[in-house]
Amino acid sequence: MLIIGADDDVKPRLDLGEKIRELCEALLQDESVIDARNRVERFLQNPEATRGYAALANMGESLHQKQSAGEEISEEEADTFENLRREVLGDRAVQDFAEARNVLQEIEGMVSAYVGRTLELGRVPEESEFAAQSGGSCGSGCGCH
Repeated sequence: MLIIGADDDVKPRLDLGEKIRELCEALLQDESVIDARNRVERFLQNPEATRGYAALANMGESLHQKQSAGEEISEEEADTFENLRREVLGDRAVQDFAEARNVLQEIEGMVSAYVGRTLELGRVPEESEFAAQSGGSCGSGCGCH
């Protein structure tokens, strides 16, 4: 149990852990979260899609490491990667997974941005404060821009 607050006789304690659990429960009941989680789960249950996605990620990482080490990426390697990328990203299951992951990251970023601004300001921020501060997004790292 995560409890914050002053002495019991001065100010009631707040069970922050309970409030966090309430937020998490609300998130789990949100239709966009439910839909996104279902799409992620369908992707994870699709061996062909997950294999292709893993192969693309591994090849991308390998080429990145090679380039970071100062080595040239051959035209053949670049073509192979681009062909794999087109094939994998053309798979509807992978597209759904990527969209769902973005939705979940945006929600996580929004929650993080609100909590961060609340701690910074000492009050709950207005939605308009985020738009004015960052040109329409919740702030750096929120994932909504």
